[in-house]
Amino acid sequence: MNTMHEHPSLNEAVTEEQRDRAEAWLADAYADGRITEHEFDRRIGQVISAVTRRDLNLAFYGLVEVPRTSRALGVHPAYQPTNAVVARAGTQVGKGAAALGHFSGMFSSFFGPGLVFLLSPEGSYPRKESAKAFNFQLLSLISLIVSGVLAGPLPDPFEGVLPTIVTVVWFLGTVVGGAKAAQGDDWQNPATKIAKLQVLREK
Repeated sequence: MNTMHEHPSLNEAVTEEQRDRAEAWLADAYADGRITEHEFDRRIGQVISAVTRRDLNLAFYGLVEVPRTSRALGVHPAYQPTNAVVARAGTQVGKGAAALGHFSGMFSSFFGPGLVFLLSPEGSYPRKESAKAFNFQLLSLISLIVSGVLAGPLPDPFEGVLPTIVTVVWFLGTVVGGAKAAQGDDWQNPATKIAKLQVLREK
């Protein structure tokens, strides 16, 4: 019977550096849309609770194909700094798409974010952020129309006050949302949070 014995290194304790790399690898995979939020939560829990290298390997089971010989030697992407660099490049793409979802609202209202939402993988960071952008842009458009109607009967000096306020809030919300998405932050726009408007699911 041809049995491959496990390499002793698999029983070695996980170092903090290895744990940090594993967490960063999974965060990059989630931001890039390669794993869903549910899968990310499950795997990150395995990384946090891992005691040995074998435990840490299990957090990547079915996600990363590691040759049998490499598994025997305890070699895994979580232990390789170069892989972290490659994965981080993928993360930048995910963050860029998420930021585009927000900034596209500057010239296309909710259409741009809606398009990014449709093109992004389910459960990915860009899809989640473009949903936020879509909801905010829709709320801003509705608010602008309502403010214009309400401002109609007002005297000349005050007629443009409400629409101006809505426009300023829209501009700031779009810029801040895009900047936060570019940084990979999970920022919730106060306007949509207060209005509780969620046409597209933000998860």
